[in-house]
Formats: sequence, C-alpha cells, structure tokens
Amino acid sequence: MRATFLALSVLAPLMVTGVAGADPAPPGTGTLTAWAFTGSEPIPVNRADIAVTPCGAEQVVATLVSGADGRASVALPVGCYEAKVVAVPGGCGLAVTEAVRVTLTAGTESRADFRFGCA
Repeated sequence: MRATFLALSVLAPLMVTGVAGADPAPPGTGTLTAWAFTGSEPIPVNRADIAVTPCGAEQVVATLVSGADGRASVALPVGCYEAKVVAVPGGCGLAVTEAVRVTLTAGTESRADFRFGCA
C-alpha cells in the first residue's frame, strides 16, 4: 500500500503537467514554431538550439530545442519576435545565419524555418 501511494504521489504531478502542456495557448498569445531541416526534401534536424527575443531587444524570452521531427514551439504574447539558431548540431552547418523575424497574432501559429546543411 505504501509503495502504491508513493508511486501515485510522484506520478500525479507529472500527469497533471502533461495535461496542462496539451492545452491551447492562452488568450492574447500566439505560437511560434521553429522548424529545423536539411535537404531539398526536408529531413528534420534534431537538437538545434534556437533563441527567441522580442524584436529590437537582446533579452532571450525562450530557448527552443528542435525535436526528432525538427520542430519546437512556444506560446508567447502577441508581438514581433526574432528567432536565431545559437547552437548547431554536430555535422551540420546553417545555410543562413541571420535571425528570422515573425509577428505573432492571437490564436495563430507563426513559423521560423532554418535550413541546415548536414554531412
């Protein structure tokens, strides 16, 4: 009985966090999705680190890491943002090194695409 209670007390917060993470973005926010890929037929690039800053500012408000599908997303207040790759996965190089500027509007998704060249 104690083992069951201990397991539930540890797992319950994780289950609640998972459910909360699946909720849509709160009102007044938009979603920024970064997509890291390589090749003419896009192949996902895993583990690219991408910093997100408000336009004209240097303070990083989110750091994204692309997953196995090459994507990473974050909900942010509406406004202008710049996304920039700050760490390139081993064996890859970034085709364009400038930041990608996106404008988030409420309830929508904006995408920042990053094309890599990987060996």
